[in-house]
Amino acid sequence: MPPDELVRRWSTGDGVARARDVLERLAKGTALDGLGLATVDGLVDLRGLPAGGLDAHGGEVVGADLSHAWFAHAHLTGVRWRRCRFDRANLSAAVLVGGGLTECTMRRADLREAVVAGGIWSSVHLAGITSNHLSADHTTFTGTTFPALRHVEFTACAFVDCRFTGRLAEVRFLGRGQPAPMLLRDVTFASSDFRYAEFDGMDFDNVEFPDDGALIVVPRSFKAVAERAGMISLRRRDDVGKQLRRFLSEHSLRPGLSATAGWAVSRRDLAPDVAELAASTLHEAQQQLRAEGVIP
Repeated sequence: MPPDELVRRWSTGDGVARARDVLERLAKGTALDGLGLATVDGLVDLRGLPAGGLDAHGGEVVGADLSHAWFAHAHLTGVRWRRCRFDRANLSAAVLVGGGLTECTMRRADLREAVVAGGIWSSVHLAGITSNHLSADHTTFTGTTFPALRHVEFTACAFVDCRFTGRLAEVRFLGRGQPAPMLLRDVTFASSDFRYAEFDGMDFDNVEFPDDGALIVVPRSFKAVAERAGMISLRRRDDVGKQLRRFLSEHSLRPGLSATAGWAVSRRDLAPDVAELAASTLHEAQQQLRAEGVIP
């Protein structure tokens, strides 16, 4: 059924009353049983549902197809979604607080300016999402696959067994100043195409980056490594050395950085001479600190 028809069917005939019933139950967090809803591929057929601006609290939705549904500006608090499809759904400017998604897909969904806070996303596939100005706060992602991302901010989020498959442009992983270190564990970055990606205060535990020389990575103890690299760089008293020391200070000396946090930057984000000096001094600093037993 074409997308326009999926949407239109909720505004004609019996679809009007059916949409009202579905939205009322979603808002109250009650089950959708007994509404006579059809199924598609074994999932409750909610494709094209007009749920823009929905204010929903609690409840669990299991096994629903919400492809092409409209959740723009919705506020979903404590709602748990399991085995649901949100493929090509519009969740722009939606706010998802608490709750979470498990074994769901959001292929080519629109998540522009959406806010995710305090939930758990497990085994979620986000291939092809539109992510401009998406923000996530205190959210745990496990087994989740991320596509290329642009203008995304993750604050105090944890990532376990996740995979980032594409370019990261102005994507920020912010963990500084949290009571416990924020974690990237068993995470793979398949692409080194980073442009102003920022890792600030995130602990790296078995994190894989492409080994193609495009990135400068300090897998642990960046604060100590940056301090030692700054001392090593004093051999260079020229503008390149000064630029590097300034850059390292800006990234390592702000309050709240844990002693164990890792760090990474794209060489393209630095002037070529500064990038070359950064790579060599940070490498030498790590070697010295390992030899001294300061870092593992």
